[in-house]
Amino acid sequence: MALIAILLSILIERFLGSLEEMRRFDWFDALLAWVRGFSWSDGAVGAAAAVGVPALAVMLAAHLFNALWWPLAFLFALLVLIYCLGPKDLEAQVEAFLDARERGDDESAWLHARDLLGDAEVTNSRQLTRAMMEAVLVDANERFLGIFFWFVVLGPAGALLYRLSSQLSGGLDGDSDFAAAARRLHYLLAWLPARLTALCYALSGNFVEAMHHWRLHVSEWQEEGRTILVASGFGALRFLPEPEEETEVDLAEENSYVHEAVALVRRAVIVGLAVLALLTLAGWAS
Repeated sequence: MALIAILLSILIERFLGSLEEMRRFDWFDALLAWVRGFSWSDGAVGAAAAVGVPALAVMLAAHLFNALWWPLAFLFALLVLIYCLGPKDLEAQVEAFLDARERGDDESAWLHARDLLGDAEVTNSRQLTRAMMEAVLVDANERFLGIFFWFVVLGPAGALLYRLSSQLSGGLDGDSDFAAAARRLHYLLAWLPARLTALCYALSGNFVEAMHHWRLHVSEWQEEGRTILVASGFGALRFLPEPEEETEVDLAEENSYVHEAVALVRRAVIVGLAVLALLTLAGWAS
């Protein structure tokens, strides 16, 4: 069921376009405000309650639908999975940036880049190319591959758990106990999916180079998965950033690097689905 649901979610996302408008989390903001109103919420207990209660509710609903009629449970799981993806279409964002860049519309290109990069500091075109490639490699795990992993492991409750932990950790500023606990929770949930995604990158490109780059960062395995994802992805693409002192930039070549990063993500998705199909046939995944 998990494999079919994931395939359908990809097809629906592809043919219906961005479903960002349907992915509202106002209810989660209200729940978070309510939880944080309690004295015990400023720490790990509060963060776990904020994301755990909705996930538990989805788990109970899934069991109820399954007891009534299994197609209802499947439809419910599919809807939850689609809701948890994104929320924005990563490939559409990248294509909008590249289209503006190829037209020579620098202002529009920078606006599209900022939509993806946020407040990341970028001072020249070559840095922008690298930052966009890093964003593609990292956000692919954050927006859908990590969600697919937890959907396979825990069903719709797992997908919602990961999405809410990402929403929570990314929407908090400061060094409060609650913010630190939220970031730690997301780090724990993202640790294994990030490394499996990095392995898919290696299998989808130059495996030897990807493993070489990965080994260079072996001491950072306890850190956030971003470094591992970028190292494996750059190795798989055999991408070597140009020295900063080089001033001449070939925009066509720079854009091709970003295109290759997107293509690598597509191949990684195919590799992951193939592995899931084999596990399903072997009876190790439902």
